[in-house]
Amino acid sequence: MMSRNKFLGSLLKVTAVLSVIAVVSLAAHSSLSPAKSVRMTSASQPRIVIARIWHGRTLTSKADEYYAYLREAGINKIEAIEGNLGAQVFRRTEDKATEFTVISYWESQDAIRKFAGDDIEKTHFLPKDPQYLLELERKVKHFEVLLDDRK
Repeated sequence: MMSRNKFLGSLLKVTAVLSVIAVVSLAAHSSLSPAKSVRMTSASQPRIVIARIWHGRTLTSKADEYYAYLREAGINKIEAIEGNLGAQVFRRTEDKATEFTVISYWESQDAIRKFAGDDIEKTHFLPKDPQYLLELERKVKHFEVLLDDRK
């Protein structure tokens, strides 16, 4: 049986290794631009970020192909627009249909207009969307981000 001192020594080594992993992980993530997340700009003034949420469904047999197209023709382009703060893509498959939800983050409604035009609630379809999507939803939703507490 292991003595108490050997056990504590082993525990200390494991704790040290986990600490190093945590520091390396934190250092790897610290290269992210602060503009890509919601942060306080001063002690009393939160930075406003708007989330634009789009949803679409395709056949599961076309889901991988559509995602590649969505990245190339959609996400890469919106992320290049001044005022865009990044995007997230969610995917959910249920039987023969796969749905995608895209949340793009923006500094302001004016920044969204650079992408979507004057009517920011109107869906901005990609050229091949009619070939992939099972229905073409006409409206998107916008929300003010109150908390972004991802770790």
